[in-house]
Amino acid sequence: MAWCAWGCFTAAWAVTVDVKAQYHFGPDMSRNQACENAREAAKLKAISMVTGERVSVDQQMHCSQNALTANDKQCEVNRNTWVLVEGRVNKSEVVSEVVKSSQGTQYCAVTMVVDVVTPSMVHDASFDLRLDLNRNSFRPGESLVLNIQPTAPMYISVFNWRPAWVKDSVVKLFPNDQDSKNYITQPVQIPSTSLKTPYRFELEWLAPAGYDKALMSEWVMVVATKQPMNWLSVYDMQRFKEKLLEIPADQRRVVHRSYLLLRD
Repeated sequence: MAWCAWGCFTAAWAVTVDVKAQYHFGPDMSRNQACENAREAAKLKAISMVTGERVSVDQQMHCSQNALTANDKQCEVNRNTWVLVEGRVNKSEVVSEVVKSSQGTQYCAVTMVVDVVTPSMVHDASFDLRLDLNRNSFRPGESLVLNIQPTAPMYISVFNWRPAWVKDSVVKLFPNDQDSKNYITQPVQIPSTSLKTPYRFELEWLAPAGYDKALMSEWVMVVATKQPMNWLSVYDMQRFKEKLLEIPADQRRVVHRSYLLLRD
């Protein structure tokens, strides 16, 4: 069996889709850059519509309100995108592009027509899982708990992605030295409550130098495979995606959830 590192294409036909996307931005970003980001988001969305690949755009707004003035709110927009591209854009055309304001922030909204070339290999629709986190936001010292419900027997590995970091941003959480059994056939909770030596995924505030926001988005990513896989303990995101794309699409499923980590 030949594995393709960047997706397999046996025929260069394209599917044309109409797609809309938005990109919220603050005063530190130009309108031109925001609209460029919106166009890129639209292309990724078009790929996901054609190929079924999940493009997750995590755009979360956290507002702190002054107790003395009910209308005095300070909001931060935190945005990250996860995409594992297995299709490609043949060509695209912008139909409309406009900058609007909403809830104290600005966003660029685009409508595009995109031609997407589809890969030859497709996912196994019956091989999937549901991932739930115990909370949507955490403060340092609080614990992360995962609940995973598989649709078929599978080997699972759990990773934590910290987008604020450029290097070593993907860290393997499970399996680990205390909890190594990662073949599942039934719903499981991680960390398990039945271990002789219990452990926790305790969140801590780790930000690179110069990071001045009061919050950051982090992600939990579960990689399910039909065969056991050996993973490194730490990856750069690009290398992690390359590793995933070395696994045939019908042999894997990647499910992810984001959460907010507050500084205090």
